[in-house]
Amino acid sequence: QEVKDAWMDAAKEVNVNGMGIRGNGMMSHISQMMVQRLNKQLKGETENFDILGNTVESAIQATKKALYDLEHPVVYTPRSIEVQQACIKEGEFYRAFLEKLEQL
Repeated sequence: QEVKDAWMDAAKEVNVNGMGIRGNGMMSHISQMMVQRLNKQLKGETENFDILGNTVESAIQATKKALYDLEHPVVYTPRSIEVQQACIKEGEFYRAFLEKLEQL
């Protein structure tokens, strides 16, 4: 529950969530958390889509990976200004979320 609370607090603070979903329910872009979830599905892990795991430490590791992957893309992909801005906000969310997790 404290991980969920930290997620919600970070989302309120930055005004964006880590899944790349806007307030109107539309996706702004494919977030790194969404990529992690899709990778689990592709590996056949259909039982548990919880990419944050069930501990504070596992949530910290997943968030650090998402932030690293966001800042170090494997392949350069041209992005629209809107997607670039969404990625900047995504990074802000991950940093705020990490800060809150590390205080738990």
